[in-house]
Amino acid sequence: MNRQQRWIALCLLGASVTSVLRVSAQETTSFSKQIAAKVDSDAKPLKPLPVSFDYDPAIREERLFDGSLRVGLCLGLDDAEALKGPLVAEVKLIDLSHSHRSHTRFVPIKVDRDVFRGDLASPASAPPPTAGEDWDGYQFQIVRYAHFDLQNLGEEAPLLNPARVYRLFVSLHRKAPHQGPATLLGQVPYPYYTATSGSTRLDRARQRIVMRTFKEFYYRLNGWRTGEKYPMDCYAYYMWATGFCTVGSQNGRTQLHNLFDKENPYNLGSHIPDLSGEGPIHGDYVRMPGHSFMLLSYDAEQGQVWTMEGNFNSTVEVVVRTVRPSWQVGHLRDLHIVPNLFRVFPDRPRLFPGWGG
Repeated sequence: MNRQQRWIALCLLGASVTSVLRVSAQETTSFSKQIAAKVDSDAKPLKPLPVSFDYDPAIREERLFDGSLRVGLCLGLDDAEALKGPLVAEVKLIDLSHSHRSHTRFVPIKVDRDVFRGDLASPASAPPPTAGEDWDGYQFQIVRYAHFDLQNLGEEAPLLNPARVYRLFVSLHRKAPHQGPATLLGQVPYPYYTATSGSTRLDRARQRIVMRTFKEFYYRLNGWRTGEKYPMDCYAYYMWATGFCTVGSQNGRTQLHNLFDKENPYNLGSHIPDLSGEGPIHGDYVRMPGHSFMLLSYDAEQGQVWTMEGNFNSTVEVVVRTVRPSWQVGHLRDLHIVPNLFRVFPDRPRLFPGWGG
């Protein structure tokens, strides 16, 4: 095990211990907020693999929801001979609106391409430097880009639904006639958060908003740079995350007074169950004394919301909170989304320049 893998293993062990302590505390006392676990508390600790999730393809795609979900992977091949053969992903999927339920499925991993990429001080599983970065001093390594697909099957209840937020824990296996403990190679460090699109323009905007924040969250976990520039401030984080799609935004930053006013007032936190019952709430804004954050999902069984928060302990975190009736909730609506944001037919080229959905 190299130095990077040992570091990841220690981090995962610490996160696992912290997660167990938090779960134990939750069983005996109520809580107002807690950081979402970064390891699967129901699984035994596994060897961390030099593998990372690739968020860029999911952020770029504009397709409508078709009952499937694609997850990109980046495999560091130099120190992992086992990753070079046919692989299968063991995926534990959790809908955050029913966060105490999960579904596990084994799916094949499909190779997209192998590339030589530069690596200076980043782990072998890190994405390549962006176009504007300096390549001087980089050592080149082999990285395999791949993906796996989850999809609804006709003979069972839908695994995936439109306009939902999901958390995935992923382990990799060698491909074999039957997958089991003997084929298990290890786990992909940290969970993968994602959201499905929907049929409406607002659904698609919500999906793009939260995917931007999921990438930022994941990069910070790994100590990588995304190139995004915003101050470490909870309010500024929301303005950055939604600024690409909201009416009246300035310099790529949302101006909340252009969204929520006398005609479109804030709701109370006590209205979150009703808002969630009417439709999606991921991407919605919440403010409370001294802090603000983005909603991801409401779990009615637990009476809790999952949130994405900038400047939570000076970093970006996914947090689980007990709903407070006094919160002020800015609920996004179609009128808040700029025109021509998406293609009319996302799987085709634009029919005419500038004409979109």
